[in-house]
Amino acid sequence: MNKTSVFASIVCVLLLGCGAPSLKQPAQPSQDPSRLTYARLYCSPDNESHFETVTLDLGRVDAAPPAPPSFAKAIPASRMVFAGFDAHWGNQDLQGRTFHPTPAAQFVLYLQGTMSITVTDGETRQFGPGDVLRVEDIAPCKGHISVVGDRPSFTVISR
Repeated sequence: MNKTSVFASIVCVLLLGCGAPSLKQPAQPSQDPSRLTYARLYCSPDNESHFETVTLDLGRVDAAPPAPPSFAKAIPASRMVFAGFDAHWGNQDLQGRTFHPTPAAQFVLYLQGTMSITVTDGETRQFGPGDVLRVEDIAPCKGHISVVGDRPSFTVISR
């Protein structure tokens, strides 16, 4: 195997995940505007982290008459942050298998770029623009690993 092939193989495995378990995409968006489907990252009693898919039922509301009714569900929040991450942010954590818990239960809304999240049970999901993730793996949970793709990623984080 020549040097170019070796380098390409290393890049493929380390940066692109070739040969690694395939990335699972978040749940498909609902075609029903009264139901919102998103991913939840939670901690089990043994402090391991896992994903599940959650569907939230929204109620019909007259939020802005005379506009037609829409669907909504209020969820209290105390803080909202816009966050930006450099391309490849978190790669060192992935290489060293360094998991971290979330500082608080929060929703993450992905605006731009992609981010792969790996939980301790080995599952990895990739999130991109329009995806919603509820993160609940608070310490003493072992946490998760977040890795940004080839371009910067921007999110809104709401607690």
